[in-house]
Amino acid sequence: MGRLAGLDMLLLTTVGRKTGKKRYTTLLFKKIDGHYYCAGSFGGSPKAPQWYRNIFSNPDVEILAEGKFLNATAVILEDDLKAIAWESLIDIYPNFQKYQNKTDRVIPVIKFQYNPNRD
Repeated sequence: MGRLAGLDMLLLTTVGRKTGKKRYTTLLFKKIDGHYYCAGSFGGSPKAPQWYRNIFSNPDVEILAEGKFLNATAVILEDDLKAIAWESLIDIYPNFQKYQNKTDRVIPVIKFQYNPNRD
């Protein structure tokens, strides 16, 4: 993956919770301390995106970011960790805040933590 409209993008591969098939999603990311952070915004939809639902069933994912394939574990952030990452994400893409204002659903922030034991 690379950049889209000047923003860093990654390709997320999850396993479909119903089908068991690989599912691919392009996401904007912010890299912090060597890990990749994304928002499950779905444009402010009242429903969570499918990829987010899939990580509840199986948090082991693959990402393609910065020209590298990496095995990772999806971690849903909470409290202060979420707040810090959320601020970083809206700094690079202010529309995330507009999406949050548009929905009653709390938009999650996910950390994709590199997992070298799965390589």
